[in-house]
Amino acid sequence: MSNGTVLSLGKAGLSEELIIAKINTEPCGYDVTTSSIIALRGAGLSDKVISAMVIRCASSSQLQGVAGNDSSSDPRVRHTPGIYVMESWLTPTALQPIKASRSGGIKTSGNGSIVFPLVEKLVVPGGQSRMPVLASNPVFYFYFNPSDQKVSGFGSEASEGTQSPDEFSLVRLKTKKDARELEMGRASAYGGSLVSFRKGLSLKSAIKFDVQEMESGIYRASPISPLESGEYAFVYTGGEGSRIYDFSVNAASIQAVAR
Repeated sequence: MSNGTVLSLGKAGLSEELIIAKINTEPCGYDVTTSSIIALRGAGLSDKVISAMVIRCASSSQLQGVAGNDSSSDPRVRHTPGIYVMESWLTPTALQPIKASRSGGIKTSGNGSIVFPLVEKLVVPGGQSRMPVLASNPVFYFYFNPSDQKVSGFGSEASEGTQSPDEFSLVRLKTKKDARELEMGRASAYGGSLVSFRKGLSLKSAIKFDVQEMESGIYRASPISPLESGEYAFVYTGGEGSRIYDFSVNAASIQAVAR
């Protein structure tokens, strides 16, 4: 909704209550500068309606992050929704967003027997992540917008809403030539009868991590045990696809930074 939309609703004869209810359910798209507020009042909008527009935009700015906040290294300053890693190995430290990687699809192997079970693997293109993490105990920050119930805007895969890091899994990816893989399901049968079936991430690839809520929509997350060299990712599975926030840990690089 814009200033013009609200003016149109007023001219259509809708009540203050109905216009304000509509304002409260839509993202801020209003110009609420001083000159625009004066113009809105002159066009006949009531103080209550204009006040609702101003409050809605102020709330949106606080939740989504105002311009310039993404450059702040203070984790308590609200950033654009997403997953960030604290680059503690830099001077000064910095919060760097981890952009989601597109899934390369599902790879299936095996024939479904006990010896060769049918295995489904999520494929991530590229043998190595473009996000290096030079710390064995990295600290991550999750920023959500509590008002829109959508997962971070990074990446392109569709997914349902999520509001907590607990809905993500921290996993280690297996490197296979020019791709990385993550087991998503396994099934085997004997004599035509289903012997075992599992749908979802393999427990062998999952890594425990601690989550602390700093304030509404801001969470601090860190692995409980140090990470070895390898390929990792925070993965969210839901809706029609998966979100994969991948990163690499290299022990040699970590030791070089320490020296």
